Amino acid sequence: MTEPELDSLLKAARTPAPPAILKHAEEAFFKALLESMVYVCTPIEAMPLNRMRFVQIIRPDNGQTVLPFFSDRDQAETSAGKRFTIASMTGRRLLELSRGATLMLNPYVDQVALYPAEIDALLAGHALGYFTHETLRENVEVGVSLPSVPIDALILVLRDLYAREPAVRAGYFIEVHRPVDDTDVFLLLALVVTKGSNERMVQLTSLEVSSLSPPLELPLNMTCVAPDADLPALCHEGVQFYGT
Repeated sequence: MTEPELDSLLKAARTPAPPAILKHAEEAFFKALLESMVYVCTPIEAMPLNRMRFVQIIRPDNGQTVLPFFSDRDQAETSAGKRFTIASMTGRRLLELSRGATLMLNPYVDQVALYPAEIDALLAGHALGYFTHETLRENVEVGVSLPSVPIDALILVLRDLYAREPAVRAGYFIEVHRPVDDTDVFLLLALVVTKGSNERMVQLTSLEVSSLSPPLELPLNMTCVAPDADLPALCHEGVQFYGT
């Protein structure tokens, strides 16, 4: 696949559209990414035989170390400058060689983060978790209650995930009716998460949710709360499934 074709798929995956269309666009992009040529910065000094080192950077937004890679050579050359050289390989090969690292595609433009668990899923031929962002309007009246649908299987997989993630301090499930006439009902997952870990936990949680069988009976929304912030009052109307 050519660079313009891959770029077109990426733009389609990041352009607002109905959820079903966006989900299909994301799956098409990541499938193509595995087989397309990507570019990565490497140190100029010679490497030992059969070994490769990649340049990593610190994200300014959360201080996380990531391995940057690029879908077009121009971006890679701009990033490398005269300090580094550029290596090219398929996306699949890069993911295989860098397992255990967090990668970021086009870090100065698109900033698509891929965490180790997501990389494992892609290499195994599985779809990533899918989510969209929503900004809730203030002062919208909602009804809240304990979850009315089965969530035991979801709780088990999320407890296992969060036990491996020190950033997660507590988790709550609440059923939300918006507006109160019950025309829009969803589950809300509220996580108490340390600063800088929201993105990671949203993506890893989405990945776990995507593997549930059978799927949830209600849509799942998610919000993250800092440990030093006030816990939203609606959390007290739900069930705490993680933390103390």
